[in-house]
Amino acid sequence: MSGNYRFEMEENDVVRSLITTIGSFIEDRLTNKEQRIQHKDHCAERLAAEDRTAKNQTEEIHYSDQAVLANLDWGIEALEEAIATSNVETKMARLEYAEKMLQVCAMLHSDRKTAGVPNFYLSAWAHLNLSYLWKLKNDNRNSILHMLEMFVVDPFFSRVDFAPELWRSIFSPHMGSIIGWYSEERRKILFDMIPDNSDLSLTVDFDHCFNESLILSVRPEQAERIQALENLYGESLDSNTRLYAKYYKDCMNYDAANTRKAILPMMPIVEPPMTPLHEISSRLIPDYVKFGPVLPKSAGFSTNQSRDVSSRSKAESASENLEDSDCWDAPNSSPKEYSPKSRRESSRNSSPKTPSVTNSSPKSSKKPGNIQTSMLRLLSTHATDSTSLPISPLSCGDNSSISSTDSDEETKGQLRIAARSIAHARSVRQIFRKSSMNQSDDGRLSYVSSPTSEVLTPQSRPPKDFVCPITGQIFNDPVTLETGQTYERKAIQEWTNRGNTSCPITRQPLSAAALPKTNYVLKRLITSWKDQHPDIAQEFSNTETPSEKSAHPSRQRFVRAALANSPTSVISQASVETVINALKPYILCLCSSEDLKECEEAVLAVSKIWEDSNVGPGINSYLSSPTIVNGFMEILSASFDKDVLRTTICTLSKLICADDRVRDLLTSIDSDFYCLTELLKKGLVEAAVLVYLLRPSFSQISRHNLVGTLLRIISNENEDVTDFRFNIAPKDAAIALLEQIVAGGDESDKTVNATNVVITDNGIPALLSCLDRVDGRQSVVSILLRCMRSDSTCKNVVANGIELSHVLELFHNGDDSVRGMCVEFLCELVRLKRRTSSDEILRIIKEEGTFSTMHTLLVYLQMSPMEQKPSVAILLLQLDLLAAPRKPSIYREEAMEAILEALRSKEFPSSQITALGMLSSLVGSLRGSNKPCVESWLLKIAGFDRTCGDTTKTDETKADETREEEKAARNWEKRIAFVLSNHEKGSIFKAMEECFKSNSIEIARSCLVVSTWLVHMLYSFPDCGTRDVARKSLLDKFVNVLRSSKNLEEKILTALALRGFASEPVGLNEIGVYAKSIWKTLRKIKKSCTAASDITKALMNLPSIDAADLWSCVEGPEIDVSVNGEILSMIHVRSRLISSHSDGTIKVWDTAKRAPRLIQEAREHSKAVTCLYVTPSCDKLYSGSLDKTIRVWSIKQEEIYCIQVHDVREAVLALAANTSVACFSSQGNGVKVYNWSGIVKNIGFNKQAKCLALEGDKLYCGCSGYSVQEVDLKTQSSSTFYSGAKKLLGKQTIHSVGIQDGLLYAGGSSVDGVAGKVFKLSSKAVVGSLPTGLDIQQTTVNNDFIFTATKCGIIEVWLKERVAKIAYIKLACGGGGSTRIAAVASDSDGQKLFAGTSDGRIQVWSLD
Repeated sequence: MSGNYRFEMEENDVVRSLITTIGSFIEDRLTNKEQRIQHKDHCAERLAAEDRTAKNQTEEIHYSDQAVLANLDWGIEALEEAIATSNVETKMARLEYAEKMLQVCAMLHSDRKTAGVPNFYLSAWAHLNLSYLWKLKNDNRNSILHMLEMFVVDPFFSRVDFAPELWRSIFSPHMGSIIGWYSEERRKILFDMIPDNSDLSLTVDFDHCFNESLILSVRPEQAERIQALENLYGESLDSNTRLYAKYYKDCMNYDAANTRKAILPMMPIVEPPMTPLHEISSRLIPDYVKFGPVLPKSAGFSTNQSRDVSSRSKAESASENLEDSDCWDAPNSSPKEYSPKSRRESSRNSSPKTPSVTNSSPKSSKKPGNIQTSMLRLLSTHATDSTSLPISPLSCGDNSSISSTDSDEETKGQLRIAARSIAHARSVRQIFRKSSMNQSDDGRLSYVSSPTSEVLTPQSRPPKDFVCPITGQIFNDPVTLETGQTYERKAIQEWTNRGNTSCPITRQPLSAAALPKTNYVLKRLITSWKDQHPDIAQEFSNTETPSEKSAHPSRQRFVRAALANSPTSVISQASVETVINALKPYILCLCSSEDLKECEEAVLAVSKIWEDSNVGPGINSYLSSPTIVNGFMEILSASFDKDVLRTTICTLSKLICADDRVRDLLTSIDSDFYCLTELLKKGLVEAAVLVYLLRPSFSQISRHNLVGTLLRIISNENEDVTDFRFNIAPKDAAIALLEQIVAGGDESDKTVNATNVVITDNGIPALLSCLDRVDGRQSVVSILLRCMRSDSTCKNVVANGIELSHVLELFHNGDDSVRGMCVEFLCELVRLKRRTSSDEILRIIKEEGTFSTMHTLLVYLQMSPMEQKPSVAILLLQLDLLAAPRKPSIYREEAMEAILEALRSKEFPSSQITALGMLSSLVGSLRGSNKPCVESWLLKIAGFDRTCGDTTKTDETKADETREEEKAARNWEKRIAFVLSNHEKGSIFKAMEECFKSNSIEIARSCLVVSTWLVHMLYSFPDCGTRDVARKSLLDKFVNVLRSSKNLEEKILTALALRGFASEPVGLNEIGVYAKSIWKTLRKIKKSCTAASDITKALMNLPSIDAADLWSCVEGPEIDVSVNGEILSMIHVRSRLISSHSDGTIKVWDTAKRAPRLIQEAREHSKAVTCLYVTPSCDKLYSGSLDKTIRVWSIKQEEIYCIQVHDVREAVLALAANTSVACFSSQGNGVKVYNWSGIVKNIGFNKQAKCLALEGDKLYCGCSGYSVQEVDLKTQSSSTFYSGAKKLLGKQTIHSVGIQDGLLYAGGSSVDGVAGKVFKLSSKAVVGSLPTGLDIQQTTVNNDFIFTATKCGIIEVWLKERVAKIAYIKLACGGGGSTRIAAVASDSDGQKLFAGTSDGRIQVWSLD
């Protein structure tokens, strides 16, 4: 029992550790967006590379395979959207979608491939993202299980690519025995490579014993042992990682409480693999070699004489992380740490002073030089640049030491062994540098363009007569000229096409005008030789396909070597040799001298010699050596001479243009790029050219904050004045770099960078001034477009300063992509705040330029891609509408057809989105460039005001301008709506119907906005027969949105559209069919939307609808306040209910929630508070009491404050007041008027006033005798407003009066079955009556209903518009006892009803 308990505790510790470690790792990944993006790009490169390989190997890739990859991509995108959003509903929806997509890849069969990609890689990647997904759902268990499953499915890429930090945390500590075994076996092999190991102490360091000659002397069998060890080591790590991942999963799934009888998870035991490597060791290794650090015992070595390592090689080794996407079964390597060295040390290491060690073994001389590539993999911690490896004399062309007894078969066998080693090393690391500086036999510096390890022997190259001297490749179509020289037909044809009239080799003039026939004799000999030597023939053949080239990089190196040494575009090879010999002394100085002045002079001399030589490719290959490039970069980092710096930049620029390897060399180290950006910031404008030619990534260039620097270069008019010739002007390079910064990254990066351009002083004007530059014009337009989209405030600056002729010229002369960008720019430019300014820009576009802009747009519209058609059509339509819209126009017809086509194109959702967005931009009331302002304007029309950030203009002149702009906007809006609605009898409404069916949320939302605007505008001009089409197409869609949408703004937009349909009887009747299903929604949003209120009123008064079917209420909570006595009065204002009580208390309740919440209790009155009255402005409350006082209260958000107390010397029974007077009734007849100054005047009439209502300067009194008296407060005289039948005088009473919307509602005793009447104040006419047999004691009216309360606890509900009874409500405590309703109140929106009873209770009802 105790043992089980101990195991459970250990198991719990494992689970807790996993939760903590993996949870922390996932949280770090979720918070680091840049890392996730970089990881996705890295994995996508693998997929793209493998996909290309698959396409080259097979003719067809199944659609289902592509669909699986698409699912993975969509799932990751949905996950990123869920991480970025703060909306809970959107987040959960995107997570659900991402889970469905990712599960497809997670369940793939691991032994197969999809589109050429191993399924285990796709599945592991999917599990990684599923782990993120479950973490976002706060499900730690599933999140951890998916992360562990990733290590089970693909342990290699999981520990190398996907989660190396996590592997080091939870797996690496258990792999100690394997790592120790690997270190010991590796030490044995290294020890075996040392020729004389007798002079080694206990502290020997093998790395200090290795030099270049020793590396070059490695035998093939030794390379195979190294490779076998690497493979076995990687396989052991993978298998044990998988075991531990399964163990961790068992721990997570194990539940001690429910699985007592189950087998407990057991921790795996990691054992080192059994290897026969020690059996093939050629010498015994002493035991002491296993121990201790590394120092040689002899005096020839010391710790401070260790070999310096090139900084460029170390940076490359540190950054190598399985970047070869062509091989999935890559070997494993443990991570190493590197410390950078200076570039000057690297240069010294590659100088001629480095000694060269000659191998004494005759067998070693036969191995191919590229064995060193596999050895670089072994010595990864001391990897050096190819420039620092001197060439053994055996590999420099001296073949005299090769034994004559070595057969070709043995050589080929060794080559095959070496090739296997090289292929395996290449799968882990790519050796980028293909050039090397060597020593020739005579001791002089010699530069070749191929690696020293790839020097060709006579056995490995074709006969000289079979190779074209121009191309360096085997003849495919040889032609022999009259001079006796043979060339490849295409090469010599190109030579003559360039204007050359002499033989490239002999320089003898050529008399024949045409090339001779093919030399078939030579061609047959070549064919026969190719059959005997297929491998060599393939390496030197120029017919291989791109896929073959990518699959055999070693062949490409041979080809480059041959090409570099061929006289492709030079007069003769001798001239190249002459120039190189002239350069060598200066190159030696540049690479080895410690004197900065000498190096600077060498740079100037090299540049002058190269400029004067006019021999391109040969010199390019020579100067592209990494060592020389290092020397140039050292000058850039150390020199202060501007001429030297400019010369160096010019030289490097030429080299980059001639050889891409120089670009790869410079971009492989961040310090080089940092040096160039610093020079650029310090004012060296030529550095912009070099930075541009390096083609930096967005992340690389954005971290240096170059926006201000680039804008200064662009704004300076003299920056292009330079003595150096560049392929691109510095200012054009600065513009191109600025475009990359502004247009790169995600949307947030684009917005931030574009905003920086806008806020920079003179930024936009400087860009506008560069539009006259033909080369940089396209980039300038792209930058301005991004700026206008990010910050609409710069549009006016652009509109006022731009020369549109340059943009139109770019549009006329550009390709489809350039034209599309120009159209987007013009569309964005015309979306100005001022409609008159937009019209002016449109006129300039229409009239500017040599060619007809409208005609060019029309032609481009017919030929443009689908995604660009909406923008072109909208621009063309706007230009056409500058004229009379009722006149027929071919431009308008074509534009409308293109818009409709885009809206109907379900297969092109991006075109639908663009078309809807462009239609939104046509609204004349647009404020700025963003779509939400169109929506805000529609919401404001619907009664839901949401500002767009526009400032209010108070100046009269500005107010006049605003009115003029609004008038112009309204006219434009009607014009565009008329054209859109009436094209082909409302075809656009049918197209909108199709858009509503889209599954895209963005398309549906945009369609709702545009459709609402069209329907709203449709009823602002005479019907041309399209209203019926609009209603039939869109009514059902609007109703579905109203019923199903959870977004308030979408519901309000729908209500606005339905209000347009309801303005006609036919439309109202069709809406009435859906009345029951939309009634509750309309009731809920009517508080925020006047359009919804208008629809509810229209539906309630529709004869075909029974209003009782639409009415419903839910009884809410009952609040007991009997401790304060009877409730005498209640009033509702601003989501607050104010009640008065018989003990003199006034209470304030918050009614926002279902149950009212008491927020204040005021005890200012000493006796019962009989009445409450609120002014129409809702800022003041008046209370009357039996203590003979009237108090004035200030109404605030949370409380009411008593600000005045007035003693009126009589008990106040009813009260109505305003800022001028207070009118109240007391015990006697008539009414009292108090003027707030202490004077009370009695206005007498022979009736006792029971209730009062005030409207302006008229007071209406409900009196005994069933009459209503009207008092004119100006003249302080009274008259009879209404009088009941004479036979009932004195027996009946008016108990309640109220005024709303110019109507007087009076309720009292039931007379002839009528207890209340509705009067029109202006004419005193009765417009309705309340037929009921019950006496009305209290009345309250809201926007929709009249509520009348009786003594017996019943509240009758009347339809306000038709004054028709539709329902009644009965108190739970009423009817049987003495409880009566003393007060009723309702909010103005009709959402809630409150009743106060005589026994001190408040009853609440929610009205649906």
